[in-house]
Amino acid sequence: MEIVSARAFRANQTAILTKALKGESILLTSRIGTFKIMPVSETDSLTERIAEGVREAKLIEAGKLPVKTARDFLNEL
Repeated sequence: MEIVSARAFRANQTAILTKALKGESILLTSRIGTFKIMPVSETDSLTERIAEGVREAKLIEAGKLPVKTARDFLNEL
């Protein structure tokens, strides 16, 4: 496991992200907390949720779904 500071991460992003992509555990420490850096895979639910949002946006642009306002989104919560 590698622990890097926010400053070191900014200076070496490509190298650090490459290590994470290869499966190495990377922890990023900063003044606001500690974070684990890991790649998002196609099987992650976040990836699917983003893809669904893109599909929905395309349907809205095509006029196949009604346009939603910020208030509509808040009412769905």
